[in-house]
Amino acid sequence: MRSFPVPRQALAALAVCSVAAGLRAQTTELNLWVMSTTEQQQQDMRELLKPHLATNPQLRVNVTVLNWESAWPKITAAAASGQGPDVIELGSTWVAAIASMGALEPLSDAQLREIGGAGAYFPVMWGTTRRPDDGKTYAVPWYADARAAYYRTDAFKAAGVDPRDAFANWGSFKQAMQKINGVEVGGKRIAALGYPGKNDWNVVHNLAPWIWNAGGDFLSADRKRSAINSTEAVQAAVYYTGFAAEGLVPAGALEKDSGQIEAGFFNGQYAVIFSGPWLLKQMSTPKARGGQLESVAARNFAIAPYPAGLKGSQTFYSGSDLAVMKSSKQKAAAWKLAAFLTGREAQVGFSKMSGMLPTRLDAANDASLTSDRHYAEFLAQVRNGRHYPTVAGWGPLESVYLKNLGNMFDMVAGVRGKYSPLAIKQAMDAAALEADQVLAESR
Repeated sequence: MRSFPVPRQALAALAVCSVAAGLRAQTTELNLWVMSTTEQQQQDMRELLKPHLATNPQLRVNVTVLNWESAWPKITAAAASGQGPDVIELGSTWVAAIASMGALEPLSDAQLREIGGAGAYFPVMWGTTRRPDDGKTYAVPWYADARAAYYRTDAFKAAGVDPRDAFANWGSFKQAMQKINGVEVGGKRIAALGYPGKNDWNVVHNLAPWIWNAGGDFLSADRKRSAINSTEAVQAAVYYTGFAAEGLVPAGALEKDSGQIEAGFFNGQYAVIFSGPWLLKQMSTPKARGGQLESVAARNFAIAPYPAGLKGSQTFYSGSDLAVMKSSKQKAAAWKLAAFLTGREAQVGFSKMSGMLPTRLDAANDASLTSDRHYAEFLAQVRNGRHYPTVAGWGPLESVYLKNLGNMFDMVAGVRGKYSPLAIKQAMDAAALEADQVLAESR
């Protein structure tokens, strides 16, 4: 058979194709799902990933940003089908449920040593990385959300109220709110307290510290029954809703969500609100970049703990974890990515981007963060943080609580029946009954 010479151009083209094919073969592609936590999540993630991609030039990371409101069905569908991403962000209350579906790769002893183990993280957040029925670790804490009181120092001064006394306990806090309500600051009357009603998805988060500080909880000690209608939990709900019933929370606030309440704090509507660390970022960011640096509130605020109930002063502490999906075909690379994002430098960087708290102790106490006086104040207040009970069925259970507890604000507003302690007890009895059914179905 006769052979023909191959033109030089063709040889060059073949060589280029061979190199390209080789590069494609060497490239590792990972899919990462994260929640929408910052104003520009895609851009911020690209910035956050730069050091990791620089040291791993063969790696490509495709980032998908999910909205919190619609993420749960997408994540459970991915877990059930085995068609999910390589690395996934999970709300800290979701890890047990997704792990129970067999969708998460447990961490090995070597991987646990690599990230410093439980001792490197806030204990509350490390407790969210496991199922309640086995000793394996399925995720790594990434960032945290906690709550504390933000108050207007000028309003307290105008009313002659000492913040140290005001936030000491439930009794002193109620008295302080009564004294501050309607005081004039800068020619404008200010309401004592602002919190949202049933139109906010934080209803359960907002009520949790008051329930815990009264000695109540959401589940029984064996986690088999709801405890939302216990004497202590009802006492907390009556105390909390009482601020609105007495007019210390404006009626209009009950129609708002958390973002609108925070905006009201910035523009001088409320002397006190309870919110998270992201407010610190907003009040240190110029308005030209979407912040509130120039607002009166940013120049006249401080942070305080939740007023102590009979059982202390605890706050709500939650957040997000990162996990490797069992369906990943690139588990080694996926783990390296998760370990990088949950490492000290990346956690400090993401905290500056998002305003959320790091979950690593060394990151949370990094000098570049603690040099901010208000950040240090906030961090000091949330060390008594507490998380919800870890159960696989918490997702649907929280929805039940959200609906039924939200109904209490209709009573306060006179939309649904007449407000009274008995009516609040009946609403919480209804929540407990429905919650018990959910718990029975999840077992």
